[in-house]
Amino acid sequence: MSYERFSWLTAAVAISVIGAAPSRAQEAPYVTGFLGVTDMGDYDFDFFQTIPSVVVGQGTITIDTGISYGLAVGMRVAPNLRAEFELSHASNDTKEIGRPFTQYDGSFDATFGMVNLWYDVPVQGRFKPYVGGGIGFARVSHDGQSGAGSTLVDDSDTAIAGQLGFGGRFQVGERGNIDIGYRYKTTGDLDFATTQVFIPTDFTDGRYSSHSLILGYSYSF
Repeated sequence: MSYERFSWLTAAVAISVIGAAPSRAQEAPYVTGFLGVTDMGDYDFDFFQTIPSVVVGQGTITIDTGISYGLAVGMRVAPNLRAEFELSHASNDTKEIGRPFTQYDGSFDATFGMVNLWYDVPVQGRFKPYVGGGIGFARVSHDGQSGAGSTLVDDSDTAIAGQLGFGGRFQVGERGNIDIGYRYKTTGDLDFATTQVFIPTDFTDGRYSSHSLILGYSYSF
């Protein structure tokens, strides 16, 4: 099953679950703000020569650990199930490019709009573990300069996105929860056009993926 087909199937299941939730299970909405550290690992892609149209090799960009932050608005739609909309952003600086590697100064900046479902494990006490995921879209921007300072890439692309995650929420007071969690995010293929004029060679068929540890605070209205 393709990534896109799996994502749309997940969306259909999520919508049907929300629609089937009994009204008595609903509770007051909540808002969550979070901040975290994000590791993209390496970004692998194809060098695609546009004239003529042919893949001429593969490349890798090494990337520093960055930051992520976001907001989510949600509501409990079943006794142990929460649905929410998330808007988040992640930024990572680049280090090197190529095979062999050379200096490469730039960044990846990704903005996500996601619909999430989280299952709260029914346990006693103030600490509630959860697991779940979401689907949506990502707008990823990439810019990069060679060690000599010339701009090689400055472009953006949009792709379908998904995430998986788990963590725990610790109740503080009557309306608050501290959220500690892990998130894995990934996208469909991304293409970035280069600034080369004489022999245009774009960065194609790369996929954004990241691992994040987040700390957040939720407030129920």
